[in-house]
Amino acid sequence: MMKGIVRPAMIAGASLWVLLSVACSKTPLTEMTPPPPPPVKDTTFVMNNPVNQQLLITLVNEIRTKGCNCGDTFMAAAAPIIWSKPLERAAYLHSKDMFENNYFSHNDLEGGNGGKRIASMGYIWQAWGENIALGVLNERTVVEGWFKSVTHCKVLMTSSFREMGVAKVGNFWSQEMAVPKAF
Repeated sequence: MMKGIVRPAMIAGASLWVLLSVACSKTPLTEMTPPPPPPVKDTTFVMNNPVNQQLLITLVNEIRTKGCNCGDTFMAAAAPIIWSKPLERAAYLHSKDMFENNYFSHNDLEGGNGGKRIASMGYIWQAWGENIALGVLNERTVVEGWFKSVTHCKVLMTSSFREMGVAKVGNFWSQEMAVPKAF
């Protein structure tokens, strides 16, 4: 009769030990489930983007393909980039938002960053970078200014970036650079 009572207790004890040993495991979690992508905004809106796309691509690629110093750091030559309409749309919306709401920041007023803005245009990115500028600038002076700034220069020279979009609203400039996620 004692056997019948001990056996369920032993099973319950063994089950508890298995649960505790799994729950208290010191093995780090290696799999993380990313949050769902943000909903894609209407990407068919009309932009009044006065920038010269070809000149911007030429100016950036002239330096990317040669390499340069970003402050004290030499950045090796990087592959040329191409223009991306979704990145241009994300840049345009950020410049427009900064202009209309009178602020200057990489984070929008709701705390969103360039990665979120890019994803909201339906661009599934593997990596992204953003440069912004404010002032009475043209394509040449904005690119020169970005290359003279260490942090902006490093974004421009990031070798993994393959695409870019730039937009200007008022005197607010935004540049989005990214590489699409490979599937």
